Amino acid sequence: MQLKLKGYFKEENSPLAEAAKAIEMLEATTGSSPHVLGYTPVGRTNPYQALLYRAAEDQNIATVPIVRSWDFEKLFELSPTGSHIIVHIHWTSFILNGITSYGTAKKKVADFRNAIAELKKRNGKIVWTLHNIIPHDSLYPTLEMEIQQHLAEEADVLHVLSDASAQMMSAALAIDPKKLVNVPHPNYRLTYEDYVTRSNARLEFGIGPSDRVYVLLGALKAYKGLDRLLKAFDEFSAKDPSIRRVLLVGGMADESPEVTEFVKQCTKHPNVLIEPKKVPNHMVQNYMRAADIGLAPYTRMLNSGAVLLYQSFDLPVIASDVPAIWENMTDEIGQRVSDNSVEGLVEAFNGADRFFERDVRNEVRRYADQFDATELSREFSQRVLRKLGSAASGK
Repeated sequence: MQLKLKGYFKEENSPLAEAAKAIEMLEATTGSSPHVLGYTPVGRTNPYQALLYRAAEDQNIATVPIVRSWDFEKLFELSPTGSHIIVHIHWTSFILNGITSYGTAKKKVADFRNAIAELKKRNGKIVWTLHNIIPHDSLYPTLEMEIQQHLAEEADVLHVLSDASAQMMSAALAIDPKKLVNVPHPNYRLTYEDYVTRSNARLEFGIGPSDRVYVLLGALKAYKGLDRLLKAFDEFSAKDPSIRRVLLVGGMADESPEVTEFVKQCTKHPNVLIEPKKVPNHMVQNYMRAADIGLAPYTRMLNSGAVLLYQSFDLPVIASDVPAIWENMTDEIGQRVSDNSVEGLVEAFNGADRFFERDVRNEVRRYADQFDATELSREFSQRVLRKLGSAASGK
């Protein structure tokens, strides 16, 4: 039989088929009926979900991928005795994804509200992780905010990655603070291979030992301010031509005009190395180990997994001055970008030159060590179950 990865593609009778297997495996270990947590959208190219749920089984939670997000209602055909059926929604982009008609978008919002109402009627529980204020590529911001507000009202648990992100979301939405669970983004220590040396990584990319290398890794999207980044990099590099600076870029490029132009400019730039496609997991280490500084100077962001990715490989960062990013991080291991101007980013590049004068990798490692994935997963699972227990008892 040809091997087919489960939970990556829609199975027949999905997600019930996946749920049955997950329950069976956990019952074999615990001898009791587990809680069932179905999560969606499934982000297989982003290891965040695997890290978040890695200790869920320790709390008798069977995690189930809902590959087609609208199928979350099917989980309620299960009826585990004395257990919760939980739908964990991460990103809400699936609701209006690909829709270009406002009328159709309005209908989809109504469909979603009805599906949530049915879920609640069947005593289902909802967890929502507030990753973004609105989806990055939204065509209908007003409708997206309507969706977000409805979820904020109907969810039993609102998971935030920092106090600052909770405050930012509270400025945009009416949020019940009693629903909040704050569990930070984990580091990526368990995720990527890390055996390539700095010298070998640079040799593979054709980078010299004294070159100063800035890495931008992740999906190439317009909201990341790519045009501004390239202009600022050029302007800053021109101040001292005796120092060779390299911009190392890897990630899937979307089809927007802004990103297309950025890729075009980078491919003919003598000091930019770009691979505008998904970087294989085993190659992430090469980008990280070849670099000196990680870049996350996005023009719009709430949280950033990229910052923790860089820090998991001991890199200081240049990052937007967003409260959620800097809630616990100090200026010792990062450089703030004051605003969305080219001048502000040039100033940040200039300030980050101190990282070439003083090695802060040990400080970065100590900071990233605080965000152990197993410990945070255990904390998340425990706190969600406590919240659900409190909600059920009316406390």
